[in-house]
Amino acid sequence: MNYFSGDIRNLFKINDYDIEKIRNFIQKENKTKFPYLSGNKICNYWLYVLYQYTNIKFKNVDKLTVAPDTHVVKSSYRLGLIDEDELNSSNVQLLVIERWNKILEGTKYHPIDIHTPMWLWSRNGFIDLK
Repeated sequence: MNYFSGDIRNLFKINDYDIEKIRNFIQKENKTKFPYLSGNKICNYWLYVLYQYTNIKFKNVDKLTVAPDTHVVKSSYRLGLIDEDELNSSNVQLLVIERWNKILEGTKYHPIDIHTPMWLWSRNGFIDLK
């Protein structure tokens, strides 16, 4: 409300609708002004939801990382992307982001694309598919 003349679209406009610029603006340059949006999980997921469910045309959508919430972290552990020590480390979110970025590099998939399946898999108790 205090910024961008009360219109969040101005945040996107001044950052050229570029995912990396918007994230940098929120997570680094103005972290204290965006206490709820500046985290690794919420910032990426919020931008993904806006991209997926609005008509906003963002640039560099492929730079959206996986949103490393509890379920994505648990799924990443279950798949062997992180080990038990990493699962219990304070930087587990960054490790999960890094691992998914590396695995999906050069593929047609963006790291944020795996969020929903990983979230649902964990949320539903890792039910085996037959």
